[in-house]
Amino acid sequence: MRLRPYRKSDAKAIRNWIEDERTHALWCGNLLPFPFTEKDFNEYLEETEERWGNSSFTAVGNDGTPAGFLRMGINPALNSGFLGFVVVDAGERGKGCGKEMLRLAVKYAFEIECVQSLALNVFDCNKAAMGLYRNIGFEETALTPECFVFHDEKWGRCRMEIKKE
Repeated sequence: MRLRPYRKSDAKAIRNWIEDERTHALWCGNLLPFPFTEKDFNEYLEETEERWGNSSFTAVGNDGTPAGFLRMGINPALNSGFLGFVVVDAGERGKGCGKEMLRLAVKYAFEIECVQSLALNVFDCNKAAMGLYRNIGFEETALTPECFVFHDEKWGRCRMEIKKE
């Protein structure tokens, strides 16, 4: 697996990984409409790249097929980075794809961007994702309880962080 810069054509695959409304909300906190179009996604990425300087990456397998996606923002003033929109192809979940993609992202942040820490937010009901992040070395640093409403559920937002050794 490798990380490469996101291409607009990747949006089709990514859209197909978001199987239902709940998965969509867990993934993007409803920052995009559900269901979203490739145009919606690409416009959102362009807008946030211009506003905040976020970079988008696609994880691809040896055959070049997209298998995962994430965004990374770097704050030079704080010497830190932030991950968002982390998702893996539904057919690749549970096979180590997410773990490898995140390891590559952490390596990139620490070795190329030279940040001292990398953080992300995850909803506390997303136990699989939280377990994956812990396995990589992320630790919980803050919890905002019941800050997001999805239908009749209230989700907390957990901030997790990994520091450069």
